[in-house]
Amino acid sequence: MRFLNDRMGLDFSWYQDNTRRQLLDVPTPVESGISTLYINAGNIQNKGIEIQLYAYPVSTDNFKWNTSFNLSRNRNKIIDLYPGRTEFNLQANIGEISSWAVVGGSYGTLRTQIHSESFQAKDASGNPIASDSRNGMPVLAWRSDARAAFPKRSNTWQNVGDINPLFRAGWDNTFTYKNFSLNFLVDSKIGGDFVLLSYRYGTHTGVFPNSIPGRDAQSGGISWTSQYANDRGTYDDGRIVYGVFPYGQTVDAPNGTKVDVGGMTFEEAYKAGYVEPTHTPQFFYRYGSSSTGVSDYWILKNSWIMLRQAALSYTLPKKLCSSIKLNTLSVSLVGRDLGYLYQTLPYNFNPQSNNSNNTAYSGEEGFLPMTRNFVLSVRASF
Repeated sequence: MRFLNDRMGLDFSWYQDNTRRQLLDVPTPVESGISTLYINAGNIQNKGIEIQLYAYPVSTDNFKWNTSFNLSRNRNKIIDLYPGRTEFNLQANIGEISSWAVVGGSYGTLRTQIHSESFQAKDASGNPIASDSRNGMPVLAWRSDARAAFPKRSNTWQNVGDINPLFRAGWDNTFTYKNFSLNFLVDSKIGGDFVLLSYRYGTHTGVFPNSIPGRDAQSGGISWTSQYANDRGTYDDGRIVYGVFPYGQTVDAPNGTKVDVGGMTFEEAYKAGYVEPTHTPQFFYRYGSSSTGVSDYWILKNSWIMLRQAALSYTLPKKLCSSIKLNTLSVSLVGRDLGYLYQTLPYNFNPQSNNSNNTAYSGEEGFLPMTRNFVLSVRASF
């Protein structure tokens, strides 16, 4: 649709596309003599909208402003895969987080077995208690050798994210004054989950600022003198770990007795004198290690707004161009990928440093810094 003598316009599209009979590899029993069977199967549905608005808000002899805004929103859904299968591993793995196609879900559902386990309170008969303040808190693992508590892995498959954004949008503007032209393009992606493996490693090794709180008294660490007979040291790096001990968990208390702390929060066990504060370095070491770490904190929403391009151009007057036997001559200075106006990832991680151009990936495994590009161009027509 166009209005006001083409000074304003709207382009709207709605679509639904079903892709069927894609090539899928099906694992087979080793007794068959082959490892994989390739078949054509599946039905993936993509449904969405695309909107573009454009306008010329100002148009005079010397000054013009041309602007356009576009927005797209896509939703994909796995309608079916093949008989007997409701999920398919897309083989896009980053640090024990994998991307899946799940029937009823999307292409790009993030799944893992190392997410934390949530506590569910139970009564004496083992029946779940619906209204309990501890429900949903992380279940805590306990290392007796380090006397440290940290979130416990569930060791069961959990859906922990979705790589698909809520929407994509862009805003393009061109301002023209006589022979000068200024253009800028803003690009954005809102929503979608991103796997930050470097964030896990940096937390595990204590090199990121999120591992500072509690490291010493100055940064909020608890000071105490250990009452264990084989310790008696004085420390200032203690922390009260958020979570609940699983039912049946026993600990060696400072007084030398073995105590059942199952169902108690760490804070409750600490106040009762059953445990001492967990050393903050020990907590973060376990929080991100390959053997005990959980994925909770390094799967993050990845939204960003970027100044994708800015360009300043000058076009020589036609009279001057004619004198040197040219139709037109222009000079432009263009900058691309100039910076993020907004982003949700921590510590200046590049939100577009994807591990692969495979559409099933959404994450990084080795941080790639952002690069800016500047171009000086001269264009002539004869």
